Amino acid sequence: MIVTNNKLTELQVELLKSFRHITSEKKLTEVKSLLNLYFRKRLDVAIDKEEQTRNLTVEVYSEWLNSIKK
Repeated sequence: MIVTNNKLTELQVELLKSFRHITSEKKLTEVKSLLNLYFRKRLDVAIDKEEQTRNLTVEVYSEWLNSIKK
């Protein structure tokens, strides 16, 4: 969910505080990579949970793809 007010969340404030210590492009790239990894892992967990809840399997995905190709 995207917050539409102009106030920063606690997480955003803490990230901004942390970013002031990043003094090079290399460090910025490392931080971006770490954040991307963190959020990818969270997304993977959410997708796995949803697949289990809905009983989605490789076979189901294959059927969907085959129906699109026709």
